Amino acid sequence: MKILSLRTTMLAVVAFIALFVSSKPASAIDLNIRVGGPPPPPRADYGRWQRPHRDAIWIPGHNEWIDGRWVWIGGYYDYPPRRGGHWVPGHYHNGYWRPGHWA
Repeated sequence: MKILSLRTTMLAVVAFIALFVSSKPASAIDLNIRVGGPPPPPRADYGRWQRPHRDAIWIPGHNEWIDGRWVWIGGYYDYPPRRGGHWVPGHYHNGYWRPGHWA
């Protein structure tokens, strides 16, 4: 009985490792959100300030679909997740909102 228990435990450990450890790098998730209509026109975004670091990239103000309505998000600086990354603004395409993301 103890040998069966040890085998079961080892099998569970191997299964856990196989599920949560992968040799593949993490990849981005493609997300589309079905919304009632296109976002309102962008507002004038006057809040741009001095760049905090040379690697920081300005993300312009934009509308985001939050809790069933469009919400204005003011511009801000962010850092790309990897060197050479660039910001792709969110856009409305064929009835689906594609949020902004790093590419």
